[in-house]
Amino acid sequence: MSTGEAGPSGAHEIRITNHGKIASWVTFALEHLNKHEDKPLVFHTLPAAKGKAPAPAEEVAVAGPDGESGKEKKREGLHPSMSTIPRLISVVEIIKREYLKTLDPSLAEAGRLSGLHQYNEIGDLEDAGFAERTGDEEQERIESLARALQGRNHAKQKRIAFMRVTLSRREIPQLVGKGATYQPPAVRKLSRSARARLKSKNRAAAEGR
Repeated sequence: MSTGEAGPSGAHEIRITNHGKIASWVTFALEHLNKHEDKPLVFHTLPAAKGKAPAPAEEVAVAGPDGESGKEKKREGLHPSMSTIPRLISVVEIIKREYLKTLDPSLAEAGRLSGLHQYNEIGDLEDAGFAERTGDEEQERIESLARALQGRNHAKQKRIAFMRVTLSRREIPQLVGKGATYQPPAVRKLSRSARARLKSKNRAAAEGR
């Protein structure tokens, strides 16, 4: 289980929300990863820190046509930190796939035609210091405790999960030491014709020296 401790030093964090645009996150991520080899990206579903201004690539919700505020709504009874996990996974998979397409085929023979290192962490909001309790939830807790004291049933603890995924061009072994699971980079395989063109290009470059 992960805590709410921030991601690797120097990383740029992006909070995944129900209202943000996937295309914007992907575009920002690809530009960032191509420009900053040593600066990982951390995607997470943690609640927004109070008083913290939105970081680049984070979408700010606006009032809808029905006058609803920009706050995230719970989908199908799930807390936003849980309901946005599938969205986070989709964003990460798209970024990994599109990043591979941006790699220069001429780097293949140098053994560098590989994708991004991925580190996955699952944690609990309360353990991460994000305990949230609305009036309804507090009342539910009191009623549950009262039933337990009467011997009618056991008090149930509500735990809310969050997910954090770090994408990096370089390995970050210390994250594994903190409990993250590691997924090695995918490798982009060149077609036979692409390999032939690459060999011809390299041969011509060598002869021109």
